[in-house]
Amino acid sequence: MIGAQPWDDYRYRIVSTQRVTPVIRELWLAPDNQAPLPFRPGQYALLSDPDYRVPQRSYSIANAPRSDGQVSLLVTLVPDGPTSGWVHRQLQVGDAVLLSGPYGTFVLDDAPAPVLLLGAGSGLAPVRALTETLLTGAHERSVRLVFSARTEADRIDHDRFTRCARRRHRFDYLLALTRDPRAELHEHVPDLLPRICADLTGWSVFAAGPPGFVTGCAAAARALGADPATIHTEEFFTDPQPWTELPPMTSGPQR
Repeated sequence: MIGAQPWDDYRYRIVSTQRVTPVIRELWLAPDNQAPLPFRPGQYALLSDPDYRVPQRSYSIANAPRSDGQVSLLVTLVPDGPTSGWVHRQLQVGDAVLLSGPYGTFVLDDAPAPVLLLGAGSGLAPVRALTETLLTGAHERSVRLVFSARTEADRIDHDRFTRCARRRHRFDYLLALTRDPRAELHEHVPDLLPRICADLTGWSVFAAGPPGFVTGCAAAARALGADPATIHTEEFFTDPQPWTELPPMTSGPQR
């Protein structure tokens, strides 16, 4: 990110806000008459209002960089969460917000290895950004995306990923519905992996979502032969504390 300094602030405006699951709202933000935040797919930013009245919280950017500079955020409503409550109940199209960043190391390497992307809930955000990059760039890597949701109501971008899997021979998409026994795949992803990825030797693995999901996926990937050095994790915490100092570059998104 040439020319960018860590923890710069960038002013954006809301161009759309839509509830995509019963508890997750997707925001699309456009730069407000300035250069956009320069980020790598998989990184995150701190979100607040321009006057810092709302506590800063970190959210992974849910899309690959675009020519128009727009970014998407997937925000889970946290009970009594001041920032997620502000996003879900108060933010409207045209409102100004502030993004600070970028942060994080949940990013692609240059290896030609096949990629396994695992996301649960709003943990889909960085996984979706990586998926877009791998499918639209000059990459020739095979990609398998596994998204874990509770029920059909909690699916995000299911039709989009299904269409991509039909069109692209190097891309597979699987959906696990953990609370729907009628679903073809209803196991938790760590339990499901041996059936859908019997050997992960030589793969790069990315897992994002709640801590239990992430640690379980990492352990399952190691058991299936993945090199620990190629397993990347991003834990999403649902009860964050306000920042008391600048966050380290390796800290994960909080909710």
